[in-house]
Amino acid sequence: MKIGHIFNIMVGSPGDVTHIAKRAIECINNWNILNSYDKSIALVPHHWTSSSYPSLRKPAQAHIDDILVERSDALVAIFGSRLGTPTNNYISGTVEEIEKHRAAEKPVMVFFSETLDFSQDVEQLKNLQEYRNQLSGLYETYNGIDDFEKKFSAKLHLQIQNEFQPLVSESVSNSKGQETISFSEEEVSIMKHWCDGKVNQLSQIYFMGGTCLFRFGTVGINAESPKEVAQLEDFINRLYSCGFIDLIGYDKHSHPKYKLNLKAYNTFSEAHSDNMNQK
Repeated sequence: MKIGHIFNIMVGSPGDVTHIAKRAIECINNWNILNSYDKSIALVPHHWTSSSYPSLRKPAQAHIDDILVERSDALVAIFGSRLGTPTNNYISGTVEEIEKHRAAEKPVMVFFSETLDFSQDVEQLKNLQEYRNQLSGLYETYNGIDDFEKKFSAKLHLQIQNEFQPLVSESVSNSKGQETISFSEEEVSIMKHWCDGKVNQLSQIYFMGGTCLFRFGTVGINAESPKEVAQLEDFINRLYSCGFIDLIGYDKHSHPKYKLNLKAYNTFSEAHSDNMNQK
């Protein structure tokens, strides 16, 4: 069995193609439905309209950079008839997102619309064309939302195959001599109480400052630091890798949702309090 990996995909776009960005998120979620189990990969889409929150501590784009750009593993940038609103350091917010991903050597896919709305600001159209002409690398074009969906779905699959699949470890296997996944006494206790309860779903509520409330059914655990959040996320990844929980979708904030399966009930309802190894 492969270790499950979660990759954060940022969708960047000026305001005139927000509807295209939403379709990109749908494509990413559809990929998960069709491929996550077999590939041991889950993609979490993020767009500033759904994955950011109001804050006056920094300029808007700097805030988006902190909570989305820095944490994402790849970017898909979509342009229609506007380049976007200038920021303090770049000709537009979407361009800033592109350049910061490129500087961090993260994968970037850029899509330009072949159908332009000439009722848009002339300066925006001019800036967009100039940026497209000077952009180095390979980009894609689309002609309408349906054409975008068809092309993006195909390109997304190729990107995952070439950029993400090689990163997925093969260390968890049922074969003899392969690495095992361990659970601590505390983690086994969590699973026993979760399996004994009446709620089989796992929920996660993230708060500002890096804290998070994890609910394993009716068992609530408050992670009060980024390190504790990472430890519990690692626990969840190990449960998923061992086949104890199933991915059932994503919440409105694009966080993955899981539920217990029969293997978990059969294993943890009879588990002892000593450490358990799942081969």
